[in-house]
Amino acid sequence: MYQSFILALLRNPRQMGAVFPSGQSLARAMATAANPSGKRILEIGPGTGAITEALLAEGASREQLCLLERDDKLAAYLTGKFPDIRVVNGDARAIATSIQPNADATFDIVISSLPLLNLKAVDKITILEQIFAMLGHQGLLIQYTYSAKAPISPLLANRFGVKGERAAIIFRNLPPASVWKYSYPRNDDLQH
Repeated sequence: MYQSFILALLRNPRQMGAVFPSGQSLARAMATAANPSGKRILEIGPGTGAITEALLAEGASREQLCLLERDDKLAAYLTGKFPDIRVVNGDARAIATSIQPNADATFDIVISSLPLLNLKAVDKITILEQIFAMLGHQGLLIQYTYSAKAPISPLLANRFGVKGERAAIIFRNLPPASVWKYSYPRNDDLQH
């Protein structure tokens, strides 16, 4: 697993969001924030599958889980590791065409390991537009970051009509990480 990650890092260091694969503490925190049981989940940038394994341990259904990995070697690795889970080798900037949802196919949760703070603004906006379109108004985006600031700026969150909250800080990860949850405000949130 670690070897697959290192090879992907060496092939394209700018594409990888970290210099180490996600630690177990971070993977568990992402899965806990997702509460994945019975939900349709898209995981973007699963890498070697640490968060995927945590999602499965937390009750995610293999039939309702889809992995989108840009690196062809990692996508092949994931296909071998999770033969009963849909793995799509594609770019997050073209999620809609890579996943090819039908008109009513939405996800309940998108789990993202993308390095959002390192992306060009145009790429970040393109990706987020597609994510929030696929989520619908009941959906949840779970994103982690190694930065002290939010992975989606308040201005950008406002543009998409979502609100973000830090769900966890994982000090036992290398480097320490924060898990953020983004969702559309519910009616009871608007009344306060």
